[in-house]
Amino acid sequence: MQKYYLLSWKDEKEPSASAFPPEGTKLAQDLISDLEGINTIPFELDLIKLDIGKNGLIKSSDLSGIKELWKDYQINRFAWPLMSKKMKSVVENNLTGNEGIDWLEAKINAPTEQNTYYIPRFNKELDVLDLEKTMFIEGTDHIIKPVFAASKIDMFSIFTKPSSLKITSSLYVNETIKKAMQKEKLTGISFEVTRIA
Repeated sequence: MQKYYLLSWKDEKEPSASAFPPEGTKLAQDLISDLEGINTIPFELDLIKLDIGKNGLIKSSDLSGIKELWKDYQINRFAWPLMSKKMKSVVENNLTGNEGIDWLEAKINAPTEQNTYYIPRFNKELDVLDLEKTMFIEGTDHIIKPVFAASKIDMFSIFTKPSSLKITSSLYVNETIKKAMQKEKLTGISFEVTRIA
């Protein structure tokens, strides 16, 4: 049986760049419905330096001291899966065709350059859970701890937990995509083995 992994941002010990929307932009979950029918986010994001100080998170527009400005899996205020063109290509080349994904473009600015990143959008809710073993908040469909059914997920190379949101940070990938990402030495990513029944 193939293994599956939760795709996450790599935990950084040093200052890192995070993409932030303009002040006053809606929260991620409130913005998703505004993006229906379009393929480019209607605003640009700016890289901001994030560092941990004595009193918590320090934000700065001074990006000096950041070792790697542009990561393949870019941290951002929305906690959306912002992927470089290279990472998008790895995902696209390994899709089974059953995932129902299209892509949103996002422009990200640094002081002297701009890059385009891509966000996978799931246009259908995928049936992936083992409902007997998944832990839910009692009396609701809110998932505490997902357990995926091997017989359901083998037709997907990338998927998300069932959700009404078409864009989510909880992306799961199969071993094939994990190995392809590692072979391409994609930056900013980590993998955590996920539970399958």
